[in-house]
Amino acid sequence: MAKYFLPLIGCLLIVFPGWSQTSCRSVEYRQQQLTAHPTLAAAVADIEQFTLKHVQPAAVGVTGSVTAPKVPELITIPVVVHVLYNNNSENISDAQIESQIAVLNSDYQKLNPDTAQIPSYYRSLAADCGFHFILAGVDTNGNVTTGIVRKQTNTTSFSLNDAMKSSAAGGDGPWDRDRYLNIWVCNLQADVLGYSSVVGGSPAVDGVVVSYLAFGTMGTAQAPYNRGRTCTHEVGHWLNLIHVWGDADCGNDQVADTPPQSQATYGNPSGIVVSCDNTPYGNMYMDYMDFTDDIGMHMFTDGQRDRMRTLFMPGGSRYALLSSPAAAAPAGEPETKVSGSGAVLLTPSLYPNPASSYISVTLRDASQVGGLLEVYNQMGQIVIAMRVTGTSFQLNVSGLAGGLYFMRLVGGGSQEISKFVKM
Repeated sequence: MAKYFLPLIGCLLIVFPGWSQTSCRSVEYRQQQLTAHPTLAAAVADIEQFTLKHVQPAAVGVTGSVTAPKVPELITIPVVVHVLYNNNSENISDAQIESQIAVLNSDYQKLNPDTAQIPSYYRSLAADCGFHFILAGVDTNGNVTTGIVRKQTNTTSFSLNDAMKSSAAGGDGPWDRDRYLNIWVCNLQADVLGYSSVVGGSPAVDGVVVSYLAFGTMGTAQAPYNRGRTCTHEVGHWLNLIHVWGDADCGNDQVADTPPQSQATYGNPSGIVVSCDNTPYGNMYMDYMDFTDDIGMHMFTDGQRDRMRTLFMPGGSRYALLSSPAAAAPAGEPETKVSGSGAVLLTPSLYPNPASSYISVTLRDASQVGGLLEVYNQMGQIVIAMRVTGTSFQLNVSGLAGGLYFMRLVGGGSQEISKFVKM
């Protein structure tokens, strides 16, 4: 399935008719930025050349290659979420934010259960991209933080002019992009789900913007955008991915293993949809970089994975994030603690999170076996208490009400606190 080549910068300057529908506006935003900042085109071209140099072009069905020793197997990205609200209904809960972080981790590590819905002919191309997202535990001054900033604003809705990223304009200024992924959640114009900054653009506007109606999997999130895939999509742009149709009729998304496609997909299609002579299997509308409803998005490809990960190679635009001090301490509590004996203990692994029935708990230190596990609700009430008898076990949460919970594990001379969301 050959690609149809169009120069990258030229593709970015094509206005797409699909914008009249509710959608991502990253292309329109990019056009505005290229027009306002003439030097940006050169920066974008340099990043593209860097990417092409480090990812070997591959035939369809064959992954490209990023030199393994230069990129960690799992890249941790600290996130700060700026919640901007004009009224209380827009002030989304911690649980809703946690649900979105969980979706990012699931989608970018190919842990999403709906991979089972990928058609058999594209299933082998679905990739674990190797990204781990955490709410930052350390702010720009080195103080402990929850990774969530809340600010009431007089602005009733925001547009593509980046006002949400400026305190003076009614928004909240970004944290250092070399240490954090900034995500702004706010009320956007009615037909805008979100947009991403341009890779290589100004640090003052770097990050992702998502409507409060399309963020996470609960609370204010509204169908068909209530599975967290808007943020997955926009973070894909932040990691230098292009829409699968290449932002032009049969355009080029610079990824070898996504078939050419004539335009964006809307709704929740099924079966084979052929365009741009992409037989036999047609459009990859289940890819996160299309406009399909959340329920129909299931995958990134190997080629998309490699394109994103080149940003973290030495000399790449996001390389500095690898040494962010915020990557070591999620959600307001240190990820590592020292016991009385001096041994370093790590917080347990919880999956899935959010959960509906059971959570699989894996301890990272055998000395914690025999300790006491307690689950607290947001009122500080103990709702589950049990003795830990093994390093791996299942926690039954089916009887809990939906919301945010805290799990305390006391054992091995230390006390560990983790969070999970019950759907």
